[in-house]
Amino acid sequence: MGILRRIKNRLPIVGGTAEPRPAATYSPPKAQAAAVERPKPPPPKSPEEVMAGIEADVAAHKIVIFMKGNARAPQCGFSARVVDIFNQHNVPYETRDVLADPAIRQGVKEVTDWPTIPQIFVGGEFIGGCDIAVEMHENGELKTLIAETLSAG
Repeated sequence: MGILRRIKNRLPIVGGTAEPRPAATYSPPKAQAAAVERPKPPPPKSPEEVMAGIEADVAAHKIVIFMKGNARAPQCGFSARVVDIFNQHNVPYETRDVLADPAIRQGVKEVTDWPTIPQIFVGGEFIGGCDIAVEMHENGELKTLIAETLSAG
């Protein structure tokens, strides 16, 4: 059977029958359908809970980056650049995906009074976003700050 005839048999609009096609009646097994469903978002947090979570993250980790995506899969060029910089320094750091929780995305902007993402905290202090990190990396300030932070224990 030629390709044109197969197309006509599958597509009623092109000249095939109006009967349902096998592909149109297919439904995946329940196990596959469940695997496709997205996880439910976390229950909404109060603004106070969001702020407390952000502050706890910053206090608990020497370096925290609030970014779009994560270290393995940045979701924007600025976040990817920041991850690349910290990977070049070969230091441990934590990331928080602001796309996963809009409350954290807004909350971190309120904590820092900084409008853009990513936002970088080193030693509990907000240092800035991608542009600041790039500048500090290029002039050596970031290396010094990381060394002081990690040696402080």
